[in-house]
Amino acid sequence: MRLLVLGGGGFLGYHVVTAGLAAGHDVTVLSRSGKAPVDGVDVVTGDRQGDLSGLRGREWEAVFDTFNDTDDGAPAIATTAALLAGSVGTYGYVSGMSVYAPTGPEVPDETAPVRTAGRETDRLQERSLAKLAGEAAVREHFGEQAFFPRVGIMVGPRSTRYTYWPVRLAGALDGTLPRTVLLPGDLDRPVQYSDARSIAAWSVRMLADGRGGTYNAVGPGRPDTLREVLDACVVAAGGSSLADLDTAVAPEDLMRRLLLGVDEEERPLWFPEDQIPQLAIDSSKAVGAGLVFSSPLELATDTLAWAREADEPALTDGAFADLEPALVERVRG
Repeated sequence: MRLLVLGGGGFLGYHVVTAGLAAGHDVTVLSRSGKAPVDGVDVVTGDRQGDLSGLRGREWEAVFDTFNDTDDGAPAIATTAALLAGSVGTYGYVSGMSVYAPTGPEVPDETAPVRTAGRETDRLQERSLAKLAGEAAVREHFGEQAFFPRVGIMVGPRSTRYTYWPVRLAGALDGTLPRTVLLPGDLDRPVQYSDARSIAAWSVRMLADGRGGTYNAVGPGRPDTLREVLDACVVAAGGSSLADLDTAVAPEDLMRRLLLGVDEEERPLWFPEDQIPQLAIDSSKAVGAGLVFSSPLELATDTLAWAREADEPALTDGAFADLEPALVERVRG
């Protein structure tokens, strides 16, 4: 397959590029810098909101589009979809689970009602409407050959918020970071997250097969608890479980108050994620189409290895790390 990746230098886009190459496909990326994210890819220099002339007159079997700019993303997606119509077979556009109306079912599948302009007022409304507009723009030009993975929290190598946990817990075990670790809320509640590599590999297979449609792609497709995820991080670091460490567990309502001054992107997952209205997401359709999620231990092991190789602090020297000792004292005091 000849695959065009728009946004190949980003988080999910990078993993799509590497998954495409690993599967033996010819991969092209559009890049403002003209630089390839990895060796072995063809690069077209251009700008999603500017010069797209490098895409004209070329053909690909599929395109994977990760563009999600909130303010003017939909017009850029519409322009690109119109340009590529007739020269690309299947158009994959990354949407999100937030498009579902918060007044809908607690566990939405792909048939659940989506957000409507002027109806919802929460912080996700603007971005979600932009995602829906992006879907509509692609669907207008590609019809049944439009492929929409609706993703949620994506983690793994090259991320930071989840990577905090294997790095922080490894540091607590080996003494390079404080041994007392602040943990969030109810450790036995289920959490949903996806290894971006799982989403990437599955998306490449779907595009290679020319399969369109809308699919919830929010993992892990099983009832992992936060405790199980964090235990896996400890095992990846050479321990046996969280019981090896001194931990302070903070009620989530307290964490909401204490972290008001810390930007969401500076908080480790899964400190309170109030912006997610759904209890969970039903991804059984994608699983039936071949989506396979990595295990918590595989995810933690690979992410820790990447962080060590990249010398990635993963928020352990950021705003939250500065607050952690005081938060532990507050919880225990």
